[in-house]
Amino acid sequence: MRKFVLPITFLLGLLFIVGSSGNFRAYTTSRSVEFGVVSGDNSYIAYRCLSDPVPVNSSSGVEFTAVTVENLMDRPITIHVESDGSSLPPGLSAGVDGSTYTLEPGQSASIGGNFSAGNNAGEGIYEVPLTVYAEWDGGSARIGDCSMYASVERPTYVLRKAIVGRVYVYPVGEWNSITLQLNFTNNGEEGDFVIKDSIPNPGWRAFYVVGLPRPSSGRADLMMDHCHCGCSGWMIVWRVHVARGETVTLNMPMEAVFFSPGSYILNCGAPLCGTDVVSNKITVTGGR
Repeated sequence: MRKFVLPITFLLGLLFIVGSSGNFRAYTTSRSVEFGVVSGDNSYIAYRCLSDPVPVNSSSGVEFTAVTVENLMDRPITIHVESDGSSLPPGLSAGVDGSTYTLEPGQSASIGGNFSAGNNAGEGIYEVPLTVYAEWDGGSARIGDCSMYASVERPTYVLRKAIVGRVYVYPVGEWNSITLQLNFTNNGEEGDFVIKDSIPNPGWRAFYVVGLPRPSSGRADLMMDHCHCGCSGWMIVWRVHVARGETVTLNMPMEAVFFSPGSYILNCGAPLCGTDVVSNKITVTGGR
């Protein structure tokens, strides 16, 4: 094995649409990179990292593929990735999948990253450097050319939907207790708001018993109606007064039994009346 330290010129390229990439064979970079070449110039490690900022709304989070590493050597390698979020401002956090992967020749691994922004996260573009560590029989490498970027925005209104406990797969033929949770953040002026949420009728594939909604503030009424999902179901109308910068929560308990494996839409998004803001939808899976 030979060791080289090459100052090379590195151009940001495209990964799918926009990204950066590199390898340990025939590259130059403006930074100094130390790496090992095994069994001649045809053996190297390739890496591709996303360089476009990932949009993140305040009071929300996002997951994505931060870097892809491919083993083009003639022997197995182990890799792991570390991130440095020490320069992030209060209210913004980041993480990366730090698992150790063993890659056989020709295999690749896509490493996930994530950003989470609180209501106090300031707008702007923020960088989190990534370091890829690779080891193989007789050598190792440290790649520090990748970063992931967040573009934090503060929309006027934020509606987020989730399941309490984050369980999205349920057994078939058994009763399951599920609590849907809707969070509304007002970054605009203080005022009165109306949010309509719904749980569509699943037909013969499942049976739901919906309990009374529990809002953290305001009033939420439950009724059977033609919901905005395009079918009949349970409609929840939530009337609430929200101050500027405040987040309020609505919990919707239900019992559900799924009769066959497959996907079930528990909610297709909650609209904020008078605006074009709609929450994400909730889909669960009935397993065997």
